[in-house]
Amino acid sequence: MAAETGGTSPQAFSEGDFVVYPNHGAGRVSGIEERNILGETRRYYVVHLPGSELTVSVPADGESGLRACADEESVAEALELLGGDATEMPQNWNHRLKHNQGKIKSGEILQIAEVVRNLSRFGAENGLSTGERTMLMKARQILASEVALVKSVEPAEAEKLVDDALKDGAG
Repeated sequence: MAAETGGTSPQAFSEGDFVVYPNHGAGRVSGIEERNILGETRRYYVVHLPGSELTVSVPADGESGLRACADEESVAEALELLGGDATEMPQNWNHRLKHNQGKIKSGEILQIAEVVRNLSRFGAENGLSTGERTMLMKARQILASEVALVKSVEPAEAEKLVDDALKDGAG
């Protein structure tokens, strides 16, 4: 498993690699296919996302947003971050939504953990808009899917690890 947690240049993956696809979560490259579309042959990573039982085809050439799964140290850091104090977010719910969407789109585990922590803390004190509740659920799912793959645990156990880390900071 690659220990790199992102970057701007496209990265080559092999069958069996653990990867994270922003907005969907963590999965494993189950194959690499070549497809001819409109006379042009392109390579695609076939990624199985076990948390959602979804299989996606991601273009292998160019910037796909796909990144290597975090290493155990980064997962531990993300879980620790969940227990910390919330950072400043815009007061307007619409600005908060855009602010957090950018963090989720980055696909970086620490950014996603920050969204989970901040929205959880903010929601407990002020309540969340419908869009923010949906975003929190999605960010939690993405984070838990990566925790599950890296720690080799079932999704339910990964969700419990996330919940416990959040509770540690809320007390």
